[in-house]
Amino acid sequence: MNQFTHPVGRRSATLTGYVQQTSSALPNLNVCPAVLICPGGGYAYCTDREAEPVALAFLNAGYNAFVLRYTVSTSCPGAEVFDNALAEAEESLTYLHDHAEELHIDPDKIAVLGFSAGAHLTGALGTMGRIRPAALLLGYGVYAADGVAMGVQMPNVLNHIDAQTPPSFLFATQGDRLVPASNSLDFASRLAALHTPYEIHIFSYGDHGASLGTLNVTAPRSHANPDLAHWFPMALRFLEHIFRHDELVPQPAEATEYGPDMRIGKLLDDPASAPLLAEHLPELVELVQTYPDCRALTLKKFQLFTQTLPQERFDACVKALTALN
Repeated sequence: MNQFTHPVGRRSATLTGYVQQTSSALPNLNVCPAVLICPGGGYAYCTDREAEPVALAFLNAGYNAFVLRYTVSTSCPGAEVFDNALAEAEESLTYLHDHAEELHIDPDKIAVLGFSAGAHLTGALGTMGRIRPAALLLGYGVYAADGVAMGVQMPNVLNHIDAQTPPSFLFATQGDRLVPASNSLDFASRLAALHTPYEIHIFSYGDHGASLGTLNVTAPRSHANPDLAHWFPMALRFLEHIFRHDELVPQPAEATEYGPDMRIGKLLDDPASAPLLAEHLPELVELVQTYPDCRALTLKKFQLFTQTLPQERFDACVKALTALN
């Protein structure tokens, strides 16, 4: 592993890199995905528990990891903390893009991970940043703060979620006594309204600040949470899907023959098949006019899901359609 620290911003922020040691025996590490990590700490400090241990976990998973220790209230007036921190996050992400080749990272596969206040910063970067990552990983973050919170001027991130917000993975616990899990639920709800890919896990048990959920990074010991620890492999799997540009629901091959496997919209647009649907299933034709989204379903899937079409007439329609082939 190669480790370095790079100054960021106008104050005392730093970016620490944990980069895979390249080797002819390890060709898959020549170009790696990357994660930029923003630890939590209430914008008063950056906790060690959400910094290097998390970076090393990602390093072990084949990532190159970078920890941003951004400006906090102990080194900056509260009214200026957030603006400085966001600028430092933008600068760090730009640095990773500009130095992707020497850092052995794929600039199209950079995620940003934040915990607690660091998740607020990460969410702000993904919704307000002049440069945005490919994906967000958000751990038990506060997103609905608006105005002064924790002595820091903070924007309500939820109000800035837009169509350019990256795919997001969120996790929190119902038992969090500091930041309600509703913050994560509200964030996911905004993404859902925009049809932005997201994944959310609300674990029943556990308090705030569990980091990886493993005993070696928790304090006090009661924060160890083997259930919440599952967020890490889940997040890795989520990133695999996002970086591969997987479809949320893979589309089946388009049917080329008339029959129950052809989409309703295609059947209705075809002058040969449309009269058959009107003859045998007039209620379906009327329903599609009211609910045009039904056009994307196949005839078979519509009947399977709704069970609203009389089976005898449905079978007669299918028989008439297949006779067209």
